[in-house]
Amino acid sequence: MARDFLDPADLISGVLSEHFSVPLAMRCSEWADTWRIIAKGPEKGQWRTSRTPYLAEIMDCTDPEHQVSKVVLQFATQMGKSEVLYNAILKRIHISPMDMMFLQPTLQDAKDHSSQRFTQTIKVMPHVMERVAEVRSRDETNTLFTKEIANGAATLFFSGANSARSLASKPIGFVACDEIDGYPGDVDNEGDPIGLVSERMSNFPGRKLILCSTPTTRGFSAIERDYLDSDQRLYHVPCPHCGERQVLVWGTETEFGLKWLKTEGGLARPETAVYICRHCGAAIQEYQKTEMLAGGLWVPEKPGAQNGSVAGFKLNKLYSPVGWKSWEMLVQDWLSAVEMARSGDKSKIKRFTNTSLAETYEEDGDRSDIHMLRRRAADIELGTVAYGHFVRTLGVDVQGDRLEVYDWAWGRGMARQLVNRVVIYGDPAAPENETGSPWEKLTEYRTTDVMHASGLVVPLLAVLIDSGGHHTQAVYHYARTHQTEAVLAGKGSSQSGKAIIGKPTNQDVNWRGQRFKSGVKLWPIGTDTAKAEIYGRLRIGEPGLGFVLLSKHLHPDVFDQLTSEKMVTRHVKGRPRLEWVLPAGRRNEGLDCAVYGLAAAHWLGMDRWREGDWSKWQSKVESVAASVPRETKQRRMRGTIGPRRNA
Repeated sequence: MARDFLDPADLISGVLSEHFSVPLAMRCSEWADTWRIIAKGPEKGQWRTSRTPYLAEIMDCTDPEHQVSKVVLQFATQMGKSEVLYNAILKRIHISPMDMMFLQPTLQDAKDHSSQRFTQTIKVMPHVMERVAEVRSRDETNTLFTKEIANGAATLFFSGANSARSLASKPIGFVACDEIDGYPGDVDNEGDPIGLVSERMSNFPGRKLILCSTPTTRGFSAIERDYLDSDQRLYHVPCPHCGERQVLVWGTETEFGLKWLKTEGGLARPETAVYICRHCGAAIQEYQKTEMLAGGLWVPEKPGAQNGSVAGFKLNKLYSPVGWKSWEMLVQDWLSAVEMARSGDKSKIKRFTNTSLAETYEEDGDRSDIHMLRRRAADIELGTVAYGHFVRTLGVDVQGDRLEVYDWAWGRGMARQLVNRVVIYGDPAAPENETGSPWEKLTEYRTTDVMHASGLVVPLLAVLIDSGGHHTQAVYHYARTHQTEAVLAGKGSSQSGKAIIGKPTNQDVNWRGQRFKSGVKLWPIGTDTAKAEIYGRLRIGEPGLGFVLLSKHLHPDVFDQLTSEKMVTRHVKGRPRLEWVLPAGRRNEGLDCAVYGLAAAHWLGMDRWREGDWSKWQSKVESVAASVPRETKQRRMRGTIGPRRNA
């Protein structure tokens, strides 16, 4: 006689429904208000969706019964996006156990969430904890990374996007992905981690994939890409004065939005921050935000996108509940970021854009205007260092038949001047002691005095030579011979976020293959970072901190080469990546030399020099100019810019 077998998950759900009065169709937001307990933090205790009303619809989209198969959250930090993931997982453990995965950027992140967040949460929720087996060190089915649920009816996996092994091909119907902008584009040469887990879900008709993250760089942000493919929902809240709904936006570029007063002296007063309604122009006080959030609605910008299967939500910190991050604090953060950006450091602006406004940040350095550079080029004599610049570095590019040498002088705030561009023809394979060797001529140039506008010699502190290409050993030999004169060998690495100059490696080995500590060193150069810095400086239009001074007497192709590359978005294995690209027919030796000249300056620590360091070098070339004969100074200063001291 045939026997009917019940699925364990269905059996457990039936028992729960009959004996524990937990309705199977209970929405996630309702479940959270009834069962969820917050273990840590300033608002620990019973969960209240009314505190964050904007999360209700998002939580309900994670339910198995909801029609969407993918939920995308492009959120500012500390707005509750991780709690959505936890509520969705905890509800399933409590009501309808199934195999699930909680995916973090790294295995260490996964371990931390398992031990510090998940374990601590279920300890205060007995109805959930009794369904999760205890961790047993010798039991591979129940560890910090694997949680057995309902006596083996289901399993919760904590995985890291940096480990293909943790994404092994087990069929799974629910995956919650946290901070996906921190995921690698390719994991262990097996592909995109989100693509790998999506493959594991393909056979589940009721599958649910939740993606959430704070965004990063425009054109590179994974969460932005997925949000743009969704129905793009924004939270519209009513004005307490006119009742019209609107999306809350930052107000620095609009007539409406967040505004604040200034003193008569022009100082900002963050404590006066109010929101100006875009419909009636009334000032909304922050205490009124509680009522506004309660009356809010998610409105899709692209309704029906992906056949209604992908719901996307974007939220910034202007919606932060009263008692969390206030409007006054946001204004203070913004003003601090703007102040730092005035000195050339835009890192706080980027962080504010990402973490507070939930927007991607468009990096500087993706293009530069060659015509602007030519227009502002100064009538300054080549080979003469202008006032405001006190020390020099050389960036050298090695080509098949020549060396390209760019001579850079430096001043405060990484201001720089291209003093000269010299092309030395000859076979780089020829030893320095051979007549006509380009290396012999490079030594001659290095040891020839370059004069300041004051008439004094400007010291050359470092030389960095590109060792890539066909003449690597020749570069090593020259750098080894002259390493006591601060001649360095470098090699570029096109990798986003890499330091302009990194930790060197010894290249010389003995017959045993052991490296000589005193041998030639190879210095890694972060070319992407350096190019972004250079292009950002080239766009500065007025002399001052960070300004790049160019002479109109430079060969026209110097301007072409300095602006030859552009930053574009390319898709590699399905993921967008920002890359520097050289258009066909263009040459970039000048840009490469600028990169190596900048790396030499960073090798000297020039980017960290204080006023005392700059004053020391300035005193050697400017403050004693009176000792130079008048006719010499006038000859050297012809065509220079800046103050002509003691002339």
